[in-house]
Amino acid sequence: MRRDKEERERELEEENTELKGEVAKLRAEMEAILKELQDIMDTKLGLELEIAAYRKLLEGEENRCVVHSYSWILTDTLLFFVVFIIFCLRL
Repeated sequence: MRRDKEERERELEEENTELKGEVAKLRAEMEAILKELQDIMDTKLGLELEIAAYRKLLEGEENRCVVHSYSWILTDTLLFFVVFIIFCLRL
């Protein structure tokens, strides 16, 4: 009976040791996954900031192109009127 009890205690201690090892392994795996997730989140944030910067640049370029187009239209219209007035004055 005593021998069975000692055998059972030894089995339980071995199982306990194995379980502690498994917990440590899982904890290390979880920490590695959390580190990888943090790296991914940092990269995502960096990309979002870069996208926002490029979006701002594109919007500024679009505005510049629109203003530039309007200035060409105004310049062409003004030139047309000047030529028209000069033509009319020569008549």
